[in-house]
Amino acid sequence: MIVIGLTGGLASGKTRIAKMFAELGAEVLNADAIAHRALYKNTHCYKQVIGKFGKSILNPDDSINRKKLARLAFISDKKQKQLCSIIHPWVFAYIREKIKKTEKNKAVKAVIIEAVLLIESGLYKDMDKILLVMSTAAQQISRAALKRKMTQAQAKQRMRFQFGFAQKSKYADYIIDNRGALKDTEKKVKKIWESILRRNNL
Repeated sequence: MIVIGLTGGLASGKTRIAKMFAELGAEVLNADAIAHRALYKNTHCYKQVIGKFGKSILNPDDSINRKKLARLAFISDKKQKQLCSIIHPWVFAYIREKIKKTEKNKAVKAVIIEAVLLIESGLYKDMDKILLVMSTAAQQISRAALKRKMTQAQAKQRMRFQFGFAQKSKYADYIIDNRGALKDTEKKVKKIWESILRRNNL
């Protein structure tokens, strides 16, 4: 089994591409979705986040309002790093445990970890191969507005905390150009998938 990191910028098309790989037979773990679990009520991370960011981030039922938390966390590098220092260790541990369990299933040839901060967080060190999704900044902002209801300013603020494409490309084994038509991206994904299986005798 091979462990593959799938990364790219905000709203670059990672999730759609991850689904393409899942359809081809890969097991996919979404780091963002796992991070949401870290914020469930009464977890260790939940308590730490409230301790750092205050009770103003809570909903009436005491669950964490992720939008309110994001507004506070992305004010500065310091705040963003504080949030990451709480959540990332939990996410890393969860992903590593899932990989161990999946390794026992001989039918699974590859696990793909979809993570926007794969490089920035250091999680890339756990990967056998790294796939980088390429898109333009304009496309990212447009998709963030459409799918995540972000304003242009909010999207740019998030992107400021992420490495740019040029920096991330230094770590990539494969680059998936997602600037064109969906059908073109699907062909590229299939070609890369077949190449990975072939080169790793899977």
